[in-house]
Amino acid sequence: MATMMTNWEVVTTDDARTVRLCEEFGDRYGFTACETTTLKLCLLYGLSDEEIVLYTKTEPQQLRARLDCIMGKTRTHTSRELQALFLRYMLHRLPTQ
Repeated sequence: MATMMTNWEVVTTDDARTVRLCEEFGDRYGFTACETTTLKLCLLYGLSDEEIVLYTKTEPQQLRARLDCIMGKTRTHTSRELQALFLRYMLHRLPTQ
């Protein structure tokens, strides 16, 4: 997946483990493929809504509906709650040492 890269970005498309965890998170909550892609673009790559619309070639209303579905499935109300839920999921999946 090619995205608009910036010099501060810490996650790359080659980070297979992070992408896999994002897909597992989507599976856990019953996301569609489009919802999982939106989640990756938003949370892993930090793209804005406008950038996601351009990348996925969708309408802003479709993106809003998709984000509403994601938040409904995860029972979150804001993007910050969604980020916190995803971060907690990632932290629980880290190997213990």
